[in-house]
Amino acid sequence: MIHILQSCNYKVFQGVCLNVLSIMKFTKEPVHLHLMTMEISWSTVPKIPEESANHLREVMKSYNPANELSYYDISEMFEETFKDSPNKNPKYTPGTLIRLLSPQVLNCDKVIYMDTDVMTCSSLTAFEEIDIEDAELAVCKDYMGRFWIKRDYFNAGVLYINLKKVKETKLFEKAIDLLAHKKYYFSDQTALYKASTKRVYMPFRFNEQRSIKPDTVVKHFCKGIRYLPLFKVYNYKQWNVGKIHSFFKIHDFDDLYEAYERLFPMEAKLEY
Repeated sequence: MIHILQSCNYKVFQGVCLNVLSIMKFTKEPVHLHLMTMEISWSTVPKIPEESANHLREVMKSYNPANELSYYDISEMFEETFKDSPNKNPKYTPGTLIRLLSPQVLNCDKVIYMDTDVMTCSSLTAFEEIDIEDAELAVCKDYMGRFWIKRDYFNAGVLYINLKKVKETKLFEKAIDLLAHKKYYFSDQTALYKASTKRVYMPFRFNEQRSIKPDTVVKHFCKGIRYLPLFKVYNYKQWNVGKIHSFFKIHDFDDLYEAYERLFPMEAKLEY
């Protein structure tokens, strides 16, 4: 069983659904999706409804009856943990902080965490190549951060987490403590970078932040910069289908877009 963690509020649930469809396409082994969500007093964005999670579970089981989905509403825990944090409204979304509570909720040894703006391009069994027995995390360097911040600064959009180890080292508790005392531009990503002491670095194919390559496992649609023909900062997600086609010239997921429209008619519409 491959354990996967996604954590978000309802605003980006279409990203979860699209990524799950990509996992169903390429990963034939049984997967267990751990879906963590919340709604909080300082945000108007609602949690993922349980009925939406139940429907996603049904879709997963239609591909493989052995697939599982566990739904965790951690609203109360989240509010109590972050209500006084200077990072409770990070630059991107409070939803990125949800994963820091995963060791208190999940009961598995290893889990692949993925942001909602990723799509898989091959089987997640490739993560089995990465030895994390003595590490807290396996990470990929941040494409731009390695130049602008620090050479070993990593991107937290894809993490291969040794939950057993992080519970021993209290890595996530240390990150939460850092966030309680200082405001960070990249909030939990920087906190995890500062707090982690036992990490290994994966090749970019496990968190490809630029063009899809033949050996790409996970494509991350994160913010980037294009210099030619004009300087442009872009931040297009996989559900921005029109931009995925016109800006990136990516058509790898067209069959999954069709499947989404058919299987998730009650969820957010894709943007063409």
